[in-house]
Amino acid sequence: MSHGQARTIPSPAFPSMPLLPPLTNFDQASRSIVSYLDDHLPFALWSITRFDGANQIFLTVSPNPLHIEVGETRVWQNTMCSEVVCGNAPPVSSNRELVPSLSRDDRWEGIGAYVSIPILHSDGSLFGTLCGADPTTGDSGLEDNEALLTLLCRLLGTILDIDYQRAQSVRLAETAQLDAETDPLTGLLNRRGWDRFLEAEQTRYRQFADPGSIIIIDLDGMKTINDERGHAAGDEYVQRAGEILAACAHPGAVVSRLGGDEFGIALSDTQPHTVDYLIERLEQSFRRAEVRCSVGRADFSMSQSFSETWDAADAEMYRQKRSNR
Repeated sequence: MSHGQARTIPSPAFPSMPLLPPLTNFDQASRSIVSYLDDHLPFALWSITRFDGANQIFLTVSPNPLHIEVGETRVWQNTMCSEVVCGNAPPVSSNRELVPSLSRDDRWEGIGAYVSIPILHSDGSLFGTLCGADPTTGDSGLEDNEALLTLLCRLLGTILDIDYQRAQSVRLAETAQLDAETDPLTGLLNRRGWDRFLEAEQTRYRQFADPGSIIIIDLDGMKTINDERGHAAGDEYVQRAGEILAACAHPGAVVSRLGGDEFGIALSDTQPHTVDYLIERLEQSFRRAEVRCSVGRADFSMSQSFSETWDAADAEMYRQKRSNR
């Protein structure tokens, strides 16, 4: 069927939806809804996406000819969903060319009909969208399904908040357990606890795609301090750095002594601008305490594992260390 050719999109006479078993988990519910819509309201693409403050991330995606895959990321302000959320376009349209704000934009060339329904937290903040797209146009039957599609998104929002609360409870329990895995010199988390935390957090990130970062800090001049002033002075230098890190990091951050004079901070559910502010505070505090250090930072991404994010932060830290010399 060629672009612009009308076709009949089913009216709201949906068959019963066997969704109850998967509705206890946001990830399972997302897959169930996407699969159901793919079967009963055929579109080239159905997906559940996440808005992380800057980008749109595709969390659940139907098999599609548009070659969009799970984990694909797009700049939010360049997406059709952002136009809908901002109120510039209706959430459902069987013919994009009849929507003035979208018909004049070449970015949407190739999309005939679309769906973009916000998925909201209970406080009204935006988590993401139920997003559908098809190259063909249809009749007004698609618009007739808007109430049902909105209801599905409200159900997803409810399940999302339940899952968030569950994940937060698990995270707090894990943090309490991590307290037993401390470095004796600084009282911070040790390397074993850090590894275990990142492994658990990686699983949560794949489900919710909450923004976050890993910061790596390496003290400069440790060898000189140990050689010229002795290892006791070196230990005091490390302890002073650990105190600064613990004082500056917000309560949700995980701070670890990774070994020797290297430290790590893992920040979950944290926007990039907050990470920028934290790094600025750290560097100011280190300067005031006369502790020299190099800092590297890498943000969580669906395109890489947390281990790779750690490696990226480590590489950035070493680039700064070379420039400090």
